Amino acid sequence: MGLSCLAQCGAGMGSGLGNESVKFLWKHLKSRAGYLLHYKKKFKKLKERFEHLKNVRNDINRSVETANRRGEVIKDVVTAWLEKVNELETEVGNMEEEVGQNKRCLKGFSPNCRRRYQLGEEATKKKAVVEGLLEERNFDSVSQLPPPPTIESMPVGDFMAFSSTRIAMDHVMNAIEDENKHLIGIYGMGGVGKTTLMEEIGRRLKKDKKFDAVVKVVVSQNPNIELIRRDIADQLGMTALLGSGESAARALATRLGKEKKIAIMLDDIWARLELKDIGIPFGDDHKGCKILLTSRKSEVCDSMESDVSVLVDVLSEEDSWDLFKSKAGKVVETSDVEPVAKKVAKECGGLPLAIVVVGRALRGFKERSVWDDALLQLKQSTPTNLEGVEEQLFKSLELSYKQLKTDEMKVLFLYCCLFREDYDISENELTRYAVGEGLLKGVYSLEDVRRRLHFLVEKLKASCLLLTSDKMGCVKLHDVVRDVAVYIASKDDNHFFVKAGLGVRDWPEGENWEACKRISLMNNDLQALPDRPNCPRVATLLLNINPITTGIPSNFFQRMAALKVLDLSDTDIESLPLSLAHLTNLVTLRLDRCQKLQDITMVENLKKLEILGLQKCRVSVLPEEIGTLVNLKLLDISNCSALRIPPNLIPKLSRLEELYMIGCNANRDLLAEIAFLKRLVRLHVYVRDAKNFSQDSLPVNAWENLSHFIVYNELDWFLLAAQYQKNFYIKGISNSLNWAKVFLGKTEDLMFDDCQWDIVNLVKLDEQNGFAGLKKLRITRCHRIACLLDTTQVAPSNAYGELEIINLWNLENLNGICQGPLPALSFGKIRILDIMLCKKLNNIMSCDLLQRVHCSLEELAIKHCDEPQVIFNFDGLQQGSIILPNLSKLTLQLLPNLTTIWTGVVSQGSLQKLSTLEVSSCNKLAYLFSCQLDTGHQRLLPPGTFMNLKKLKISRCSGLSSLFLPSIVHELLRLERLELKDNGAMEKIVAEENGVRLEKGAFPLLKDLLLINLSNLSRFYGGEAAAIFLDWPSLKYIKLGGCPSLKRLPIGPESAPKLKKVHVAGDDDVEWFQNLEWEDESIPSRFRICESDAESDSD
Repeated sequence: MGLSCLAQCGAGMGSGLGNESVKFLWKHLKSRAGYLLHYKKKFKKLKERFEHLKNVRNDINRSVETANRRGEVIKDVVTAWLEKVNELETEVGNMEEEVGQNKRCLKGFSPNCRRRYQLGEEATKKKAVVEGLLEERNFDSVSQLPPPPTIESMPVGDFMAFSSTRIAMDHVMNAIEDENKHLIGIYGMGGVGKTTLMEEIGRRLKKDKKFDAVVKVVVSQNPNIELIRRDIADQLGMTALLGSGESAARALATRLGKEKKIAIMLDDIWARLELKDIGIPFGDDHKGCKILLTSRKSEVCDSMESDVSVLVDVLSEEDSWDLFKSKAGKVVETSDVEPVAKKVAKECGGLPLAIVVVGRALRGFKERSVWDDALLQLKQSTPTNLEGVEEQLFKSLELSYKQLKTDEMKVLFLYCCLFREDYDISENELTRYAVGEGLLKGVYSLEDVRRRLHFLVEKLKASCLLLTSDKMGCVKLHDVVRDVAVYIASKDDNHFFVKAGLGVRDWPEGENWEACKRISLMNNDLQALPDRPNCPRVATLLLNINPITTGIPSNFFQRMAALKVLDLSDTDIESLPLSLAHLTNLVTLRLDRCQKLQDITMVENLKKLEILGLQKCRVSVLPEEIGTLVNLKLLDISNCSALRIPPNLIPKLSRLEELYMIGCNANRDLLAEIAFLKRLVRLHVYVRDAKNFSQDSLPVNAWENLSHFIVYNELDWFLLAAQYQKNFYIKGISNSLNWAKVFLGKTEDLMFDDCQWDIVNLVKLDEQNGFAGLKKLRITRCHRIACLLDTTQVAPSNAYGELEIINLWNLENLNGICQGPLPALSFGKIRILDIMLCKKLNNIMSCDLLQRVHCSLEELAIKHCDEPQVIFNFDGLQQGSIILPNLSKLTLQLLPNLTTIWTGVVSQGSLQKLSTLEVSSCNKLAYLFSCQLDTGHQRLLPPGTFMNLKKLKISRCSGLSSLFLPSIVHELLRLERLELKDNGAMEKIVAEENGVRLEKGAFPLLKDLLLINLSNLSRFYGGEAAAIFLDWPSLKYIKLGGCPSLKRLPIGPESAPKLKKVHVAGDDDVEWFQNLEWEDESIPSRFRICESDAESDSD
């Protein structure tokens, strides 16, 4: 009915209007009528197409979820498309509900024609939107890789400014500020906080806006140059890095060159990285580019040619506890848990990663028993039951082990875990064990083993897997690194069993001894051993430092046929068991300090033995059976003071390379036997009766391969040998030392004490070589010595050519170091010259000697010498040359005739490294830095000479009336300590100077000021009558006493902000200080007066 009505309307309209207009109007009305009449059909078509769109939307949503799981970034166009579909879904849902209700107006009496018309129109339009969305759905991908994190986006929660990190931070920031430093290395063991520190530095650089760009990339063990290059490019906003290889590197270098100042941080480097291959310009190619790198190895910093390498050290005990508390929670502060929690924290050894992981693992546990068990696990190096320790801590540090280049380095590192925690592992011990097991391949002599082992130890130290010990020649394992080493050593095919230093009292039961290759039970409380343990594979057995009071069972070694290294040192065993004979493969046997052991004849069965240690044993006679050990390379009988060695026994040990006889006397005949051991390389021998040795010379081929020796005749003097390889120390002899000529010709460290021979010219003792290889010389109480070298007689041209240190003490007839012209190569390397109690010595430094030593001399001390009037006479030296450029310390004491320290013309730039100057009891010395002329004071040395002086001490010099001129004071920018004591004639410290006035900012770094017993001191500064106040910004310690004429101190209301106390010498000085004149009466109330002895000075 509706359609016919519309048709009729249309026909009627056509009779009155033009034909074309009627057609247009009819078409329009027909379309509009379709909205009303066919609204349900139109919505149905919309619903069909929208269902298809929903299916497409769901597929895309699944792709988005997958990308999110991969950490990728969803493209904005995809997100916008999904939002449109979701909005459309809501609208279509509302329409469907309305169409379904088929609403009527006027309570259902007539259809709502207007609303149906609208629904039909909306359905048509929304269908067009659906079609458009379906056309837009063809995305290349829904996501992209995330951009590298910016410095600002990195988490800051893990950085805590502890003392060690602050020190490292300061070093790095100082290097960044230095225009001459472009590549900065940061190294330290795994887990110490290098990356965290670097990220914090990056944030600070970004915040301070000192760099136009700050970029950080992770390099890792297997660097991919293309990925590193792309990572840098992405952070710089380079949308595309065209090409690869050299073209891409050039493109990146060009882009980096556009940044005036840029910091590039390369994290976790394991080997040298060629920066130019990546496209990173630096140095002369880009002076504004700073490169920071982190590595676990200091040698990587070296290989990268870093300008400075900064160690990130472990935390102090106090800082470790603070970090541990923050991770473990408040439970550690309870009275029950706190004591054991502190021990747990200490076991982490200051390693931040260990502290964090262990602290978190124990967080929330309130029972003391849990903490006790955790401590036990840590002590036993088996904390795998603590959550996160194995995966987060051990695996991280194990990576450093896996990156070691050779199997030798790996096995040596693991071998170090056999020692107890905190043990000082000496390279000597490691050498003896390494030889026994044959750990090092392709090296056969002990000297080659030592060299290779030292090289490997240095590599392990550079990898931060070993630490330098305070004990010379030793290394240590960090506690946590040792735990990791034990963890590695006990798994896979390593088969270590380590229970060292744990207080074990009984032999462990239930262990798989058959599989064990290396067993360490050292440093325990073992009382007894089992009868016959089955250890067929064990190669190393360490039982040293145990009581073993019941002795070793007779059959103990019966099932240990593979044993190569056995250490029974420091045990109470009284005999060796019969089963020792079964150890036919034993190479190293240590019985050191077995003080109850008297019979060692059983060792004759050990035909493969190469290392035998018998230090401080009570064996009275070295048994003849030792002579059958034809493979023996090292014999140590040190401190076997009662030991007798049968004649002709030592020559039988023809393969002996090292012989140690410290504290074990060798007579002349035994020394002659030892001299002909062709392979002997190292010898430590006590020659107690050297003064009675015959004067027969040994043949020239004696000691022909000897390269390391300590020969001495005073019981404890072997301790003097610390720095050099060849040492000869003799006291109280009067013979010509013919027996020692080979030693004298080779020695590097030589000492004579109280030797009263008829030798005036010391070089006569080594006429052939002239002590050409000597590096350190000490002569005491040898009163006939007149000089070290007399060239008026025949002398080698290289006499004393390598000599670095000379100590000449109490030589009554010494009148010069050299008499006659200096040979061309003599004394050119002297660093330290110390002369004392040489009464006839007048000219300390002759012109040619000063000319020879002035470049190398670092320390000079002249004490108790009556004759010298001048120390340095620069007249006659080459004009214009810088003199004494490396002299850092000068000490002059008890020189009664000294009138001046330096005289003659000196070039500017001389003496500029002088940091310590001490002058005492030089009563004729009237001037130090300047002299008094009719026209006023004149300085003795050119400007800038004392710019690096840090410590100045002048005492008991009664000829000094003043010390400085203002112009000299103004150069003392680094002076930290000024001590003036018992200078009775001193009237003022700073004298007046024409045209120069003392500035308030003088002595900017002075920390300590001592003015003691200066009875005539009336003014600090004599340049003006009015009071002068200095700033004293660094002054922390001041001591005053015995200065009754001094009425005023140069301290004003704003002076010395760091000074809290004033130390005075006695009661009278307290009153004197209280009565001083002050600009402001409140000034003295700022300081607490402390009375202390005049001799007890802070230093």
